[in-house]
Amino acid sequence: MKIAIVTFEGFNEIDSFVSLHILNRVKREGWKAEIVAPSDRVTSMNIVVVHTQ
Repeated sequence: MKIAIVTFEGFNEIDSFVSLHILNRVKREGWKAEIVAPSDRVTSMNIVVVHTQ
């Protein structure tokens, strides 16, 4: 299962990064969570730049 964590400009890191970490800890074949955004990169509310997967 592919899981998209949709992330927008000005996002809160805790929301996106914790979700990504928890979902990728699931040990089932084919499970993969990724951060996606409407552009190639987004910047968080605390100036953390993320290049989308």
